[in-house]
Amino acid sequence: MRLELLSPTVMFRKRNHRRRFLSLYPACVLLLIGSGACSSTRGHDAQLTAQLTPILTRHADTGATVSARVIDLDTGRELYAYNIDESVMPASNMKIVTASVALDTFGPDHTFNTYLHFDGHDLWITGTGDPAIGDAKIAGLHDGGTLTVFDEWVAALKAKGITSIPGDIKYFDGAFDNNTIHPSWSHDDLVHWYAAPVSGLNFNDNCVDVTVFPKADGEPAGYEVVPPFRDLTIVNECVSGNENPPTIERLAHANVLVLGGGCTKRRGLKSKPVIDPGAFFADAFREHLIANGISVAGDIASTTAPPGSIVSHHGADEIAVNKSRMSDVMWRLLKDSQNLFAECLCKLSGREYEARLHNGTSRPGSWESGERAARAFMREHAIDDSHFVGADGSGLSRDNRVTVRLISDILVAMHNHPYANAFRNALAEPGESGTLGSRMKDLSGHVFAKTGYIRGVRALSGYVHTNDDRWLCFSIIYNNIPGSVRPFNDLQDEVCHALYDRNTAQQTANN
Repeated sequence: MRLELLSPTVMFRKRNHRRRFLSLYPACVLLLIGSGACSSTRGHDAQLTAQLTPILTRHADTGATVSARVIDLDTGRELYAYNIDESVMPASNMKIVTASVALDTFGPDHTFNTYLHFDGHDLWITGTGDPAIGDAKIAGLHDGGTLTVFDEWVAALKAKGITSIPGDIKYFDGAFDNNTIHPSWSHDDLVHWYAAPVSGLNFNDNCVDVTVFPKADGEPAGYEVVPPFRDLTIVNECVSGNENPPTIERLAHANVLVLGGGCTKRRGLKSKPVIDPGAFFADAFREHLIANGISVAGDIASTTAPPGSIVSHHGADEIAVNKSRMSDVMWRLLKDSQNLFAECLCKLSGREYEARLHNGTSRPGSWESGERAARAFMREHAIDDSHFVGADGSGLSRDNRVTVRLISDILVAMHNHPYANAFRNALAEPGESGTLGSRMKDLSGHVFAKTGYIRGVRALSGYVHTNDDRWLCFSIIYNNIPGSVRPFNDLQDEVCHALYDRNTAQQTANN
């Protein structure tokens, strides 16, 4: 049996076929498909400009700057433009780039596989960069939980009569390079779940989840850890009966958690990232095996063996394969803005892109190759990437740079893409689960967008289905916000309402 991390040859042929198809069309049509540039010269909508500019610049006296663009997707006409070529930090609007490139590269039916093999002595775990394995929200969609995959693997081993592992738990996490933390991420972020390290082998978003519960008043609170693993130290200073809320902190550069505050009821605390995702996965599984009656004589050990050699050189039998769906991954990436998912997809796209360039030769995915893959996608869709800096895939890095022209052009490209529905359905919607759940609830079913926030930045870009059954795309990115971003959320929401009611507002003004 041969294991493949990716399938570059198939994807390369598919892309070449599409390129030959597109080459039959005039250049202007290609620009319309890619960026809408051919029709942008028709002139802006004067009424819409008069309506939107005062909204978008309402808080200009704070020093905040705004870039914004609106395109009619039915005609390709640029209806509104304000600072559209200004180089700005996108925050999580960077995920629009990452998701588009990944969906274009792999397609909506792709699965991300994680393999379990046994060679009679050692048990082998092979990761291929799947960000979703053990993710509680995705597992919940399929009536499972964080540890469901471990339960399934235990059952698969027992079904084959395997009740002991004479050797080690060996794991391969080499689908990506060794840079698990981006050098431009803030040091203060690294102890929080949203800056979890990125690996070719990931589990539970590379975090541990701690739940506290009260015991007798004055005693240390009880706690549970999911998943249990050996390389974790808990310093428990949380006091039962104390009315203060419980707290959790992780020490820098160590798997040490400090619990504080008080506990009067059972309560889950914020997830905290681990240091070494591959070792975390393997050790957590080892502990789960032992807890479920499968003994392990050895320890855990990383391996540089490429996936195919596990079978060919070690004679290992496949025990189980966990398959994560692209649709689930896209949902977590765009609706929930899960950073780890974005970073994995960025590196996976880079890995695939490099494989195509080098005749299928497998090279570890990296942030650098992910940026190259993004630029290739933009060039193919006639999108200007001259101001683009793709430092990471999630937007957490403050080194990322885009323009609203670039973001809106990508939205146009994805609206006309064969996978348009898969892309739009993964975006957040007002009043639904995800980052727009509490905003614009009256526009549910009419706004599909990606939010973005880091310090000083608030972004919202996506699609509006108007009250007269037209489709618009928009991008609004604020930079240099000096304080709370809440007022700028309100401005973005007001713009979305104006776009939804655009023709109604114009008719009222004309009358």
